[in-house]
Amino acid sequence: MTVDLSQFLSREATLRKGSVMVGAKGDDLISLSLGLPSPACFPLKGITLDVQSPKSNFQQTETISRTIETHPDEIIESCQYMSSSGLKYFNQWIKQYVTDYFLPGYSEWDFIIQAGGTQSLDAIFRMLIDPGEDTALCETLTYPCFLETCVPLRIKTISIEMDENGIVPSKLEETLQNWNINETTKNLKKPKLIYLMPTGHNPTGITLSIERRRRIVELASIHNFLIVEDDPYYHLQLDENEHIPSLLKFDTEGRVIRIDSFSKMLMPGLRVSIVTANKLFIKKLSMHNELSIHSAAASSQLILQMIFSNWGETGFKDWLSHLQDLYRRRRDVLLNAFKKFIPHDLVTYNEPNYGMFLWINVNLDQFKKPQGSSLSDSKWATKVEDSVYNAALKCNVVLTKGHWFMHHKTMKIAGFRATYAFVDEDKMIKAAELLGKAIKNSYELLCNEK
Repeated sequence: MTVDLSQFLSREATLRKGSVMVGAKGDDLISLSLGLPSPACFPLKGITLDVQSPKSNFQQTETISRTIETHPDEIIESCQYMSSSGLKYFNQWIKQYVTDYFLPGYSEWDFIIQAGGTQSLDAIFRMLIDPGEDTALCETLTYPCFLETCVPLRIKTISIEMDENGIVPSKLEETLQNWNINETTKNLKKPKLIYLMPTGHNPTGITLSIERRRRIVELASIHNFLIVEDDPYYHLQLDENEHIPSLLKFDTEGRVIRIDSFSKMLMPGLRVSIVTANKLFIKKLSMHNELSIHSAAASSQLILQMIFSNWGETGFKDWLSHLQDLYRRRRDVLLNAFKKFIPHDLVTYNEPNYGMFLWINVNLDQFKKPQGSSLSDSKWATKVEDSVYNAALKCNVVLTKGHWFMHHKTMKIAGFRATYAFVDEDKMIKAAELLGKAIKNSYELLCNEK
């Protein structure tokens, strides 16, 4: 790894130093310095959890516990101020996890435990972006939290065209090659990073192919930018093919910053995520933690450590298979209901191989704009989207509007994100039936509009 990665640091990150309150440590030291409470003052003396057991194929629970008598180090550490990088024993599990699933293509990598994907994203952008100056790339349809994070940080954003298979590398290359002559970009700094959600993409459910992943990493090296790989749906694999590797696997220069989350594979309320990147960036994120969140919640880390220790490597893999089976069944229930009830001449939808979402695309060739209408094509698309959304709402079905995910609100498309993750299966079938009626009602209403 020969790239000088310090060139990507924001002024804030460059100025950031480690906290002086992180003092010297060692078993032989007698510290009268650190303001740590005495463990005798901690009221928590143990944790007991009822957890689904891999021994019963996760059909029954078993009780696991940690007490101050049996695991004093783990209990005391989880109650005390701790390392900004995370709990000692949980760190050991995370290192093996990253090595097993996402091992980068270079040796100088590290990881840090963070307080959820959105906090990770905010910290990464503050580490890299100088507000009002720097530019970031994204897909034309992207995660709203990315867009909403960019606004107060005053990040200038440029989107790259997508097709039915995700972001198009040739369009990314074209944008970068023409950066200094294109009217939209010539007065902007060349991009510092691109933000991607490559697996089970939110909102479309698309998963990038190996070829596209490899090419994007190549372009990052050629055009000198970073990649933020936000990948919370990696383990929600819904087909039988071999797992598509992380972009980290193709990274030999430390350009990929990967965000993993336990929100989708376990429980979002724990607010625990992992950032894997080169050692310089992880060091700066650790310094940021020391003066902000300090660390991800120790109790959440301990809970995860207890579960994974109880399950073991085989049990964890069995849980992932169990999860995939659940989501695969849910996806198929919704797809089969869509095939039965959705008017296929008016809308189309994809069949995702990963994740929690599918994309419903409104056929605007059928929802024709009235002759003489003063609306632009993009405003007509918005009107159609609003019409279908409101018609569905009248039928007690809620979708997520496509325009909420659009980088440019003037795109000439109308669509919706639908999820099969939460609602009971019988309700999903009913929702598909009602949605089909709502789409037809909206079409008739717009067709009769003069």
